[in-house]
Amino acid sequence: MIKITTKQTFPGNTVNLTALLYLLFSILLSIMIGPLAGCSGGSTTTTKPSDFEPPLEPINVGGDGDLYDPKRLIDVNITMAASDYAAMKKEGRTLASTARECVPDYEYTEFTATVTIDGDTMKNVVIRKKGFLGSLSPSRPSIKLDFDDLHDGRTYQNMSRMTLNNNRQDPSNARQCMAYDLFRKAGIASPHCNFARVKINGENLGIFSNVEPVKKPFLKEAFGNKGGNLYEAQLADFGTYLSQKFELKTNESENDRTDLQQVVDTLKLSDAQLIDALPQILDVDEFIRFWAMETLLGFWDSATGNANNFYIYHSTDDKLLHFIPWGADTAFTGAHVFKPDSGPMFRNLSLAARLYDIDTYREQYFSTLEDLLNNDWNEAALQEELSRIRLLTGTPEAAFESISNFISGKGSEGDDDYIASQRQKLNAALADSDATGTAHLLEDVEVDCSQQPKTTNLSGSITASKGTDTGTFTFTLPNGRTVISNIMYAGTKVDSIVYSLTDYTNPSVVGLLLIGVDISDFTKAYVIQLFIESSDYKPGTHSLQGLATNAILFEADDSAPLGVNTLAMGATGTINISSVGSGSNVGDVKLSMNMKLEYLPGVE
Repeated sequence: MIKITTKQTFPGNTVNLTALLYLLFSILLSIMIGPLAGCSGGSTTTTKPSDFEPPLEPINVGGDGDLYDPKRLIDVNITMAASDYAAMKKEGRTLASTARECVPDYEYTEFTATVTIDGDTMKNVVIRKKGFLGSLSPSRPSIKLDFDDLHDGRTYQNMSRMTLNNNRQDPSNARQCMAYDLFRKAGIASPHCNFARVKINGENLGIFSNVEPVKKPFLKEAFGNKGGNLYEAQLADFGTYLSQKFELKTNESENDRTDLQQVVDTLKLSDAQLIDALPQILDVDEFIRFWAMETLLGFWDSATGNANNFYIYHSTDDKLLHFIPWGADTAFTGAHVFKPDSGPMFRNLSLAARLYDIDTYREQYFSTLEDLLNNDWNEAALQEELSRIRLLTGTPEAAFESISNFISGKGSEGDDDYIASQRQKLNAALADSDATGTAHLLEDVEVDCSQQPKTTNLSGSITASKGTDTGTFTFTLPNGRTVISNIMYAGTKVDSIVYSLTDYTNPSVVGLLLIGVDISDFTKAYVIQLFIESSDYKPGTHSLQGLATNAILFEADDSAPLGVNTLAMGATGTINISSVGSGSNVGDVKLSMNMKLEYLPGVE
């Protein structure tokens, strides 16, 4: 029978399915919350008007309204060629590529569209998909709109671009805008943000966050200048090799990164020397406030939480480096998925870790955090803002449970479902230095990007029908041995096809846990976790994309944490669904797989 079970035993092998499911859902959660938001590059299929055509007059469509008015719900209606829309939805990185030591660049194709915003229509708008991994969705793509690429000087309400995030990792739709607002109130330069209802070719995609792009207009408004180096960080830190991971977004041709190297060199100094030198290159007080706000927000996939999702700007006025938050859809979360012992006071960035070890700066960090708790963190006001967003966007009330519990807690200590509030957690950590967490820093080592990952073709067919699980999946190990893993043989000891539905993404995700036994070695079990967005969980052919539609291959191993080792992740290929069950037979399914997986570095 298809169901989630607790502990089942193979001959000679034990797999704790509850723990395994927790691990797999944590992987999904980390991508949902965050993993790795952002985008890169962009090739184009469009060109500017010919020099022989009359020039288009600059125009500001929509007047002088505030595009980021927090009380505003914008209607965005997009029309584009059906074939272009279908192609755009399919684009995205593979899950496997993000597990490589050197994540390859990915360029999204640019298309043209007609865009109507609150009744004002613009033709020849450039549109492309955006997202690094966690926000990738084949059904609700995050998008970027460029109004002036094909019409020089055209803006909408004085903005040349729009960034529309699909909130895939945040069904409440509230985390990003609320986080950026709190950063700004704390004196940290931060994007403005509100909400948009997005339709493409008549299809209602739901509520998106309309986030101000961190571009030169933002820099001019926030810092009074726009000519300095702007860096975007995705799993980047200060170091001999790690600094190379900062993506320079301005002044690319000069590529002068001496400002980053100054930080690297300063972090090598003695404490006394660092205290003198660091304020000459970095606004230290501002950074500590930025760090404290990331802590207060429980923003784990952040600069100090995960060396991820932030910008650094070198202002040409004060000649100092400034941190800017980004990708805040894991704010109001708290627990770090991959580094659970690192909170609640995150310092998983070399700069934060070093300052924490210096008494003066650690005390300043603590006092700043206390100040924010006392003066900026108002639970009643935050709950009121959640209610306002819920009414404005029409988001179901149940989607706010997690963020509401983070802010105000749930129940009383001793209750089975008790959840401490963020204030309680931080006050406890401030009172007990042993409860502040542990620092986990990225390793500053040179990596060899010339090595190609080992791959295998994975094929198979499985059927779950009225309690009977059958089928096989076949792949080749890195040592060349072919494995035929039988679902039915595993089914004599476990529920070998486990159906689950997770609702902490939008759309929700169907998980299928496939457990098979190697036909040539009945003591060896292999596990495949399939992820498919619920909107796509229907008969048809579904291409792998990000984590929304993908596969992870595990092997059972009693000596490994949670009883499994991760072997490989999906790269390309398809999941072909013939039928799915419903009602009391919701776990029934018939499907086939034909895909290529990439083995993780170090798997032999």
